[in-house]
Amino acid sequence: MATMITSDCINCGACEPECPNNAIRQGDPVYVIDPLLCTECVGFHDYEACAAVCPVDCCVTDPNNIESEQVLIERARALHPETQIGESFESRFRKGQGKAAAPQKEPVVHAASSTAVASETAAAPQAMTGTATAYAEPDVNTIQLPEIDSWEIPMRCFKCNETHVESVRNFMIGNVIFCPHCHKSMVVRDNLNYHIRTLLKDSYERWEKEQTEFADRREKELAQFQEKRAKEAQAFQAHQERELEKIRAQLDAIGDNYDAAGKPFKKGSRFGWG
Repeated sequence: MATMITSDCINCGACEPECPNNAIRQGDPVYVIDPLLCTECVGFHDYEACAAVCPVDCCVTDPNNIESEQVLIERARALHPETQIGESFESRFRKGQGKAAAPQKEPVVHAASSTAVASETAAAPQAMTGTATAYAEPDVNTIQLPEIDSWEIPMRCFKCNETHVESVRNFMIGNVIFCPHCHKSMVVRDNLNYHIRTLLKDSYERWEKEQTEFADRREKELAQFQEKRAKEAQAFQAHQERELEKIRAQLDAIGDNYDAAGKPFKKGSRFGWG
């Protein structure tokens, strides 16, 4: 299934350079993904790079374009014939089980700059580790219901019209309740007992169910949040590695093209030819 970009896109452009297939381009009014080039990063990552860096989560699965892992990996091999993609490759279908399909290019570093570049490479992960902080989930103080028999119910006497409070335990069928003001008696009927017991029973069951669902939902959302953060960290690290390769390549180009002392050169004619 190819990935698509929804109308929630804010045109930040973060996804475009992350695509290994150059399938993302600026559209009207938002960025678009070419389904003929999209492989959902199968063969390169065990996650979708565009979705990992999207700040508004608008890179989603296209429900109208369902494709299997086999179709996606064959497309990746066709798009990158220069890369040997074996049977053990990165894929979101086999998350964490594959190996990187695109081998890391060995940087060509001159002897004068190799030490400096190596030290920078070693220091970078330490800097990232030093700034990482653990996310602390806030505590939730859930309210516990009292014992079901500890409730008290206000009753209004039909004779003196005064109100008094009775324990819920007194509302057993056939029990006689006396008004403390006029001493008029009342016999608890089955319908009154039924209404009170049913209300409390249903309320307690609903209370417990809602607490369980709330706890499960928070746990699921926290797991999704942590997974998203992990993908963002992986994508950012991959971005930094590519930037590091660019710096190395630029330094190599300077070293190759610079006319160092003692480098022989061909003298031209005094008249400008030869």
